[in-house]
Amino acid sequence: MMIIIRKRWLSATILPIVLFYLFEFRFFYLIPLPTVLVAGTTNKNLLAVFSLVAILYFLLRTKKISFGYFGYTFSLIFITIAASTLLSSFEFGFKTTQVLWGIIPYLILLLYFPGKKYLSDEDIREQFIVIGELCTLLIAALFLFQYVQYKNHHTLFLNLPNMIPDHYYWHPEDGLRIRNTFDGFFRVFSLIIADRIFAKKFKKCTLDVFSLISMLLVILIIDRSRSYLVIVMLSAIAMLIYRAKRKTTKALFLLGSVTLIAGVAVISNKLSSIFSSISDNTGSWFARVEGVVHFTKIGLEHFFLGIGMADPEAIASVEKYVRGPEGIFYADDVGIVGVFALTGVIGLVLYLLFIAKVFKCFRNADRNKALLFGLFICLILSSVLSSYFDRSRITALVLTAVFCEINCSKRPKVHELDYIDRL
Repeated sequence: MMIIIRKRWLSATILPIVLFYLFEFRFFYLIPLPTVLVAGTTNKNLLAVFSLVAILYFLLRTKKISFGYFGYTFSLIFITIAASTLLSSFEFGFKTTQVLWGIIPYLILLLYFPGKKYLSDEDIREQFIVIGELCTLLIAALFLFQYVQYKNHHTLFLNLPNMIPDHYYWHPEDGLRIRNTFDGFFRVFSLIIADRIFAKKFKKCTLDVFSLISMLLVILIIDRSRSYLVIVMLSAIAMLIYRAKRKTTKALFLLGSVTLIAGVAVISNKLSSIFSSISDNTGSWFARVEGVVHFTKIGLEHFFLGIGMADPEAIASVEKYVRGPEGIFYADDVGIVGVFALTGVIGLVLYLLFIAKVFKCFRNADRNKALLFGLFICLILSSVLSSYFDRSRITALVLTAVFCEINCSKRPKVHELDYIDRL
């Protein structure tokens, strides 16, 4: 009887998982949706709506909520972001709707609560990962095909409102570049899949391999962020090296060495390009270096709570103040300095607290320590240029917290849930 109940319960979890991926990937960009929910590469309003509905349903079913290891930190992060954004309306004159659009994306933090509860169950976690792999294959195939179609025939079949930079809009022969759209989920999920491949010793992991390759191709061809690719590769290599501390077979060592060499080759090539840009004082790196000085100044001028998350483009004078006279400075390009500018010293302390908690989870983990090590390395490296507080990377923040918590605390193989109440 208990087996039948559990099978029915597991089947019931498939729908919310599928819905999560549909909202995360904006229904795979195949159908037109309200622009307020999907326009722009960093727009996370659609997933935020799903998160609000999901937490309300979760509370109705469970009648209680456990804050867990990261719950209070996430609550303080949301309160800080909401307070800083609300206060910015008095200084800069933002409208109520502009303030709301700055706060709403952070409702995604609510997914932490049902996430840590249900993904602690191994079977549900496997469902989540396998469905995620299938979805990443589909979204990667769609965007790679769209890239070829756009470059060769200058046509679009995906719905990409306000997502194509001006240069690629006027010069489709250069292909298609869409930044930040896959920056949150892919950043962490690619490491989860890489760890699965390493844990399986590269055996019986065909779906895992294809899913990982598809994500890396999207980062390389569609996002085209050198730093993003280098960070993911370095984090994956860190996990491989951590696992190498244990006894390995000759075949695994050989395959791991080939992977390591290939990763180093890609990273060396990308780092060479990055350092060339730095030495020439050109490109996005020039904007980032100058941006550190610019946003440090803004942070010091708004020391406690920063300038908030409202879009500065809504008001010309505010845009000039935040983006600089030439409009080339972006807070999400300067990592932890951007956190200081947007949320003040309070937000900065909370961000550092989150990093400390992730490290503590790694130190205390009773399983999957290599994965947690990779997640920690990725978090540290990302914080230099692209913090997890940026709206495009909120999903990375939540996934990191969830997978740290479920691997840190000692739990039984099958999480003790009241199955009958959830049918």
